[in-house]
Amino acid sequence: MLIISSKVRYGTAALLELANNYGGKLLQSKVIAERRGIPPNYLEQLLNLLTKAGIVRAVRGNKGGYGLAEDPANITFLQILDILEGGGEHAGSGSLDALEDLYRLAEGEVKKVFSLSLAELMIRQKNYDEGMMFHI
Repeated sequence: MLIISSKVRYGTAALLELANNYGGKLLQSKVIAERRGIPPNYLEQLLNLLTKAGIVRAVRGNKGGYGLAEDPANITFLQILDILEGGGEHAGSGSLDALEDLYRLAEGEVKKVFSLSLAELMIRQKNYDEGMMFHI
């Protein structure tokens, strides 16, 4: 079973919030934390990692905050996963056997699915949110 860490879940949630605001005013971390239910101190750590990686831009001061450094269509979930988890490469044994082949096949399929852009993920989330509202 595939396990996505809370680090990746929270980081992606923060990026979705920034993506929803792309092109608008910068967002303060406390606003992101409140809207997405992310512990504020943990969010700061994640935003620092994402800023160092160049996906998020940070501005200090009264009118400061956070924003995406590039278009959400150019950021993939695979990039986010790589930044927050330090790389998802499978460390194989070096010998090619049935199990190694299975790992490589699975890794290739996961990479295809995780190549979804932040913009596409935003659309999926909006559709999910709208669908949930109709069921309430």
